[in-house]
Amino acid sequence: MNTDVSEQHEFQTLTTDEGRSVHLIDTDVPRVRLLAAATATNGLQNHIVDLEEFDHWPRRPKGTRTVRTVTSFLTELARYPLGETAALWGKQKHSLIDAIYNDHTTDLPGWRDDILRLELAKDEDWLAWHRISGRYMPQDEFSDTIEELLHTVLRPDQAELMEIIESIRVTTGSTFESAVHRANGAQHLVYRENVDAKAGRASNLEVPQTITLLLPVFEGSQSRYEVEAWFRLRVRNGELGLAVKLKPTRQIELAGWRHVVEAIEKGLDRTVLDA
Repeated sequence: MNTDVSEQHEFQTLTTDEGRSVHLIDTDVPRVRLLAAATATNGLQNHIVDLEEFDHWPRRPKGTRTVRTVTSFLTELARYPLGETAALWGKQKHSLIDAIYNDHTTDLPGWRDDILRLELAKDEDWLAWHRISGRYMPQDEFSDTIEELLHTVLRPDQAELMEIIESIRVTTGSTFESAVHRANGAQHLVYRENVDAKAGRASNLEVPQTITLLLPVFEGSQSRYEVEAWFRLRVRNGELGLAVKLKPTRQIELAGWRHVVEAIEKGLDRTVLDA
């Protein structure tokens, strides 16, 4: 590294035990020195000595601080406001928004290393439904899973769905013969409670073709979105498999992202740029 050292800079000359001279030269940057020496083997050598780590305070703010919710992001920006050199950059693919305090300007380049980052996490219920989407399960496992997520169901009524779940649970051990789709939006299963005798009493079980969920996309978000899903049945060799298959949620994710960006732009009166 080349360092311009003028005659006006003060320097100290130190002598080693071997009698060699080492020059400690001041620079224009506070607490930064240039150490220069000449050796027979390597000639003139220089080394930058930065004493910042020994100071009580850093020379300037730098580093990336991360928060997880829009509320925390706006709260921190109220505590440590953005200046004229700041910019907001959003990365929808990674669910990130960076507030860069020392970004480039039209006049000067910036170090771009003093950053407050909003790193959004998907809501746990959102993730749970996506994990099970389209996966067929036996009655007991399916019933337990839906019970855990029942609070997110908008339609049918939660009490009604709970009755259906209980009906599904008690059919464990029965032999299923067919799944019939009816025009009224319900699916009817025919099953026999006596698994050993084909003459066993046949019963019907009615389940909805679709259910509607009410979910946030991001953790800590107050915005909820309707997510539609198919209630699927599969009968193989007399055994019943049940699944909930979410309809595509890409547009809902984009809506969740837009709401986050809008909340930040409104709270700061600044534009979030697409990165």
